[in-house]
Amino acid sequence: MNLSAKLIAKTELSPDIAAFRFALLAGRFTGMEPGAHVDIHLGADLVRQYSLCDWDAAGSWIEVAVKREVGGRGGSLAMHALAVGEVLSLGGPRNHFSLQGGTGHATLIAGGIGATPILAMARELIARGADLRVVYLVRSRTEAALHGRFTALGLGDRYRLHCDDAEGLCDISALMRGVPPGGDVYCCGPEPMLNAVLASEHELRGGKVRFERFAAAQDADAAPKGQFEVELASCGTVLPVGPEQSILAVLRDHGLPVEFGCAEGLCGACMTDVLSGEIDHRDGVLTEEEQAGNAFMCICVSRAKSARLVLDL
Repeated sequence: MNLSAKLIAKTELSPDIAAFRFALLAGRFTGMEPGAHVDIHLGADLVRQYSLCDWDAAGSWIEVAVKREVGGRGGSLAMHALAVGEVLSLGGPRNHFSLQGGTGHATLIAGGIGATPILAMARELIARGADLRVVYLVRSRTEAALHGRFTALGLGDRYRLHCDDAEGLCDISALMRGVPPGGDVYCCGPEPMLNAVLASEHELRGGKVRFERFAAAQDADAAPKGQFEVELASCGTVLPVGPEQSILAVLRDHGLPVEFGCAEGLCGACMTDVLSGEIDHRDGVLTEEEQAGNAFMCICVSRAKSARLVLDL
């Protein structure tokens, strides 16, 4: 369900990053937790997802931070063009990047604007009394938009700001080797950093890497795209999906009211149960275990390895 919210504060955090605080006109936000994101409706066909970096316990307001991307898809520019007082429709929150466990060790690695969910995670882990370490990776000190908020958490030497221009590229492998036995890693940031973390996951001693992407896997668009069919379990209707079509587009073309958000396999809004058939997962949301389960898929980007998929629609 979407709710109307007013932009009540817009704070410049760096030359290209701003924080946006939205207050509901009626009702309250529910489901706020570290790693969650909200859908912000910026126009008729412009919906973008941004991670929560702060909120109040009463559910009256939430805050996101957004980096202005001149060469992006338009969402960040629309966000930065907003003026305090404007009213928008917000959906969610939903979470595919949630904290697991209790007070065991967690190393939080934030890259650039990926610090938004990491900041919320750090607050929660501190409240739990957990053992944690935070590493914030940026190109330069001027890009460390959330550095002040991290230092305000009082982590001391458990927090580290790494600036590439002053220290060179971070040694991700060494960082991973330094994670205590059984410790997990939570990572959010640009694709090259994320790939480096995943490539060094073998350095962990019993823990796991949990991550969130800003973009779908880089090789998704380059992978072969064949034709297949989808069957709607409720009525038996069979629809062909061409090599240049998505399941989402085909369903919408046939007037089916399916929910979706980013249409890039990043938000999980279009997640659909699959009753039979083999899925070709191309999203950036599901874990390897969830993908191997072959039980649900993001119909905006994922496809079929089998000739037909039967969807629970």
